Amino acid sequence: MTTLALLPQLPLTLTERSLAPEVIRAAATFEEYLAFAEQCEYNVEYINGEIISMSQASLPHELLVGRIIYTLINLFDNDDQLTVFSSNIKLFIEATGDSVNADVTMVQGAPDYLRLPSGNLSTATVKNPVLIVEVLSGSTMAFDLGDKLDIYKQIPSLQQVLFVSQHKPWVSSYARTPNPTEWLNTSVHALTESITVLDNTVALADLYKKFTF
Repeated sequence: MTTLALLPQLPLTLTERSLAPEVIRAAATFEEYLAFAEQCEYNVEYINGEIISMSQASLPHELLVGRIIYTLINLFDNDDQLTVFSSNIKLFIEATGDSVNADVTMVQGAPDYLRLPSGNLSTATVKNPVLIVEVLSGSTMAFDLGDKLDIYKQIPSLQQVLFVSQHKPWVSSYARTPNPTEWLNTSVHALTESITVLDNTVALADLYKKFTF
């Protein structure tokens, strides 16, 4: 039986996805998820035994993601151990068996790639992020701050998660403390403020430069 027959409720093309509800869920095995992800034209995630598709990103969302990537690359350009990736790179969480897409991911050192059930390495899926950034929208905020944050906290290598609003100047940081199970949450709310990112300071004015609310 093909993936299409197993998962008829999931659209394959971007056009079909644009006509579907903002959030689509379908129960599936991890192998079915992998097969479907290869066929569809948009990013899907796998959480708690379900393939999940959120609404597609808006232009303001993508403009802000690009600005964040630009800022991080400039900030860490002299550190050969840190690499910035966009949302096309997936994250696999071994503790839960989930596979997700973050808007921005930073890896320290060599990427730890996922070994697929076939035995092959997936060079599009890493297991060792040190920093994750999510740009929040109205449709994804509860999901990102709830389910995904809980999953992210179970990644041993992860040191910080940043949530960046696209509707107002607001950045919320969750930084791992010396106790691996404890996280420190701080938030900033004005363009005149700054946020600490992996022991470096980033001004909100730089993140939101040329961004109109």
